[in-house]
Amino acid sequence: MYQIKVNGILMPTIYWSLHDAIEACHIEQERGCAVMTEIVHL
Repeated sequence: MYQIKVNGILMPTIYWSLHDAIEACHIEQERGCAVMTEIVHL
């Protein structure tokens, strides 16, 4: 399971696969809000 951090803030959504977490990072970056994203393995 994975969670993403956006600009140092841990998001509450839990992703079951690494692929979904990477996709969520790309979506946040495309929205223009994310300066930095990180994937955290639980």
